[in-house]
Amino acid sequence: MKRLKRGWQFYREHGWLRRGLVVGVYLVLSGGLLINYGWLHRTSNAHDDTPLNSYQTFNDSNSQGIKLVSRGYSAPQKRLIATFKLQAATDPTTEVLASYLKFKVATVVPQKVETTVIPVTENKYVVLVDGLKPDFQAIRLRLINQTPQTDTTANQHGKVDFIMTQGAASRGSRVTKLTPQAYAGQAIKEEIQQRQKRITKQQTTIKNAQDAMAVDQAKIKTKQANLKYEVASQRTKSEDDIETLRGDIEQNQQAIQHAKQAITTAKKEQALLAKKQAAIKAGTFKLAKVTKSSQITQK
Repeated sequence: MKRLKRGWQFYREHGWLRRGLVVGVYLVLSGGLLINYGWLHRTSNAHDDTPLNSYQTFNDSNSQGIKLVSRGYSAPQKRLIATFKLQAATDPTTEVLASYLKFKVATVVPQKVETTVIPVTENKYVVLVDGLKPDFQAIRLRLINQTPQTDTTANQHGKVDFIMTQGAASRGSRVTKLTPQAYAGQAIKEEIQQRQKRITKQQTTIKNAQDAMAVDQAKIKTKQANLKYEVASQRTKSEDDIETLRGDIEQNQQAIQHAKQAITTAKKEQALLAKKQAAIKAGTFKLAKVTKSSQITQK
C-alpha cells in the first residue's frame, strides 16, 4: 500500500510522465485500429471474387442456377469479357430465356461504360464491358431474371450477383473481341470438345470393366477346378465366391452397356452441334438478339 501511495504521488508531481502515458495509450489504440482496419480490408477483398464454375441461384422460385465460366480484363483495351452459363432447366414453365435475362453493371469507382450481352447458345452468354478504365477496383455484374411471374404473391424479380476484382480479372486474361457468330461458333466448339471428353471417359469405363470381367472369369475357372479337391465346408465357400464373382461380371456388363449408350448419345449430340455450327457460319441460324447499354454505374 505504501509503495502504491508513493507511486501515485510521484505520478502527480511529474507532468512529463502523465503526458508520456497518454501518448503511449493513444499510439497503442491507434495502432490496434489500423491493424484491425487492414485485416478487415484484406479479408473483404479476399472474399470479393465470385468463384469460377460455381453455380449461383436466383433468389426467387426459379431453380435454375448460373455460373461464371471465365473472365478477363485488358487495361490497354479497357475491356472486360465475362462468360456465363445457365443450368439446364428442369421445369420448362420456369425456364429463363435470353430475352428475359437482364445484366446490370456496377463498379466501385463510377465509370461510363458500354455493356454488350451476346447470347451465344441457349444457355451461354458472353458479356463485354467496354470503356472500363484500369482504376475500377472491382466490378459487379448483376443478372436479373425478368421472366413474368405466375405467382401473384411475388413482388420482385430474382437476381444474382457476380463480383470480380480488377486483379483477378486481369490474370491470364484473353479479351479478343469477336462477332456474335464467332462467339457462338467458339461456344459450340467447346460443347463438341466436352462431348469428346465424355466419349473418352466412357471408353475408359468399358476397358476397365472388360479387364475386371477377365480377372473374374479367371478366378471362377480356378475355383471350379479346385472344387473336387475341397471338403464340404470349403466347397460351400468356393461356390459362394463363384456366385459373387458372377454377380460382379453382371454389374460390369451393365456398366459397359450404359457406357456404350452414353457414347452413342454423345456422338449424336456432336453431329447435331456440328450441324448447328455450320448453320451459324452460313447465317441460316438466327442467334438471339444482342443487347447494348451505356450507363454510369456505381457499386
